[in-house]
Amino acid sequence: MGDRFALVDDRGTARAIVEVTEIRVIPAKEVDVQFARDEGEGFETVADWHEAHERFFERTIDPETLIVAIRFRIVERL
Repeated sequence: MGDRFALVDDRGTARAIVEVTEIRVIPAKEVDVQFARDEGEGFETVADWHEAHERFFERTIDPETLIVAIRFRIVERL
């Protein structure tokens, strides 16, 4: 924890510096609604989160699929 990274937009422009506060590797079945909402993509349910991630990764995410769940805080907006 404590590592810092730049978040960049689709043009490669740095928009913020973030600091990692938590990293967990969990099965998909443990993703809860708070984690789905915190991702910041407008998900209101775990099902929304699940469907969007299956579309993005173009694969089935079963309940035992391991997810790297990373939480961070914004240190600085650029």
